[in-house]
Amino acid sequence: MSRVFPVYALTGPESGEKSAFLKEIRAAITKENGSEPDLHRFYPFETLNGEMFEILENNALFSDHALVILSQLENAPAQLINSVVEYCKKPSSSSTLVLISSEFRLAKKLETVIDKDAKRIFYEMFDSRKPQWVRKTCASLALSIDDDATALLLDLVENDTAILRMNIMMLGQFLAQSGKTHISEADIESYIQHTRSESAFSLFESMATNTYQHSLQTLSALMAEESGGGIAIISILLWIFRRLTSIAENREEGASWEDAAKHAKVNGKKAPLTRKKDHETYRQALKRYSLPQCRQIIALLSEYDIKVRENPKELEQTLLEMMLSTIILHKGLKPEVPAFLEIATDAVF
Repeated sequence: MSRVFPVYALTGPESGEKSAFLKEIRAAITKENGSEPDLHRFYPFETLNGEMFEILENNALFSDHALVILSQLENAPAQLINSVVEYCKKPSSSSTLVLISSEFRLAKKLETVIDKDAKRIFYEMFDSRKPQWVRKTCASLALSIDDDATALLLDLVENDTAILRMNIMMLGQFLAQSGKTHISEADIESYIQHTRSESAFSLFESMATNTYQHSLQTLSALMAEESGGGIAIISILLWIFRRLTSIAENREEGASWEDAAKHAKVNGKKAPLTRKKDHETYRQALKRYSLPQCRQIIALLSEYDIKVRENPKELEQTLLEMMLSTIILHKGLKPEVPAFLEIATDAVF
């Protein structure tokens, strides 16, 4: 890094590479000033009274340099954006402000006051790069991983290198208890099922074998401990229902249960049932959900994946509860809503 800018804008959904670039900024400030900067992180709701700007403008009274990070810029109200714009016009020489947004674009007002060389967009990793990245990350942690496990991990974990790396590290710690360093597909399923009191796998088991009310209770417990939130839950349910659909298709073509389970696939990749308990759960699931209904459920899950991403975090559990009711009570087919009860699709919440 040739120079340190007074204001940076790091945009886009890829948080792993953002974190790496933040380390570069911090190292450059340390090199330039001879000491590490004071680090301060804010979110839009924490700085409505100007606390962030007090640190930016008065930092010289307390230390050589301040590194101030404002995360979730996409949620900042217009008043805060205006204040940031005014600061960017005359930034402090003893502070560095880093603006972070998961969106690709900045507000137009900000685009014009931040140096173009201080703006970086961090895109999601291309699909073709993901398997190699996973293998390389595993190798750096003295782990190895087979192709099926790599495919499953990428299916279940959100496309972000920071989240992927965290999950690989936790997988390694889980395997270390039994002295293993190689990650298999079965290891990933075992890890998810044994390291949490509830998981998307136990939620599926409830959806397959228990009542709607029990499934809601499982979801509530899962939401309380699930680090990835609704998106992670839906991703795993999508993978499970795709495997269930594959088994149902194999059965429809005349395969025995053992062969249908053994040759199950997800997105063209092998996903056989290996645990005795899973065989019973999937048998029960196919008694409750027919093949056409499984296909409807997959379409519904994909739709709710988009809804959860587009709506505020506060609505996440409500959306997932609606999703469960449609799957369990209506087998994936959205019930018709009387016209007088419909909510306009362009409503702003």
